[in-house]
Amino acid sequence: MVEETARRRDSGLPVVTEASCCKLFCAEMVGRVADRAVQIHGGAGYMAEYGIERFYRDVRLFRSTRVPVSFQQLVIARNMMREAGE
Repeated sequence: MVEETARRRDSGLPVVTEASCCKLFCAEMVGRVADRAVQIHGGAGYMAEYGIERFYRDVRLFRSTRVPVSFQQLVIARNMMREAGE
């Protein structure tokens, strides 16, 4: 999905909807990966001695500040409605 969006952008095509889909998908997936990593490591996943704790913390911060899910969903919905009206 990311590669196809990059190709479209390099070709000069508009990719607002696709870029928002990529941001939303990647943010959701990295969150799932971080959650799963903590679950796999159990209590050790929360200990500062392991890299999992920092990864989990960074992902939570990233998801809440850099890629607000509700904003990406609004961008996607708005563009899909606009495209359907054309």
